[in-house]
Amino acid sequence: MGAYIRMNNKFVYKKDKKYYLTNVTNRSKWLKMSDADKDECKGKDVTRKIKLLLKKHGSKSNINFKTKPSKKKIRTRRKKVKGG
Repeated sequence: MGAYIRMNNKFVYKKDKKYYLTNVTNRSKWLKMSDADKDECKGKDVTRKIKLLLKKHGSKSNINFKTKPSKKKIRTRRKKVKGG
């Protein structure tokens, strides 16, 4: 099992010295794919962004960078005020 990098839950494929974002999000599918399969599904070149993030956070294996804001709503409780 090799180390992998993800960006916004999508796997990043490294070819030569460049990083490419793929559309694969399933870990077991990614691990079963050959290099040729990964090369076919590579998309946008994200080399510059990945290198900046690795430099900032350190290069660790099995890392997922979240670069988009979350769509989850944050619930807050309002205190009820008695009286007036």
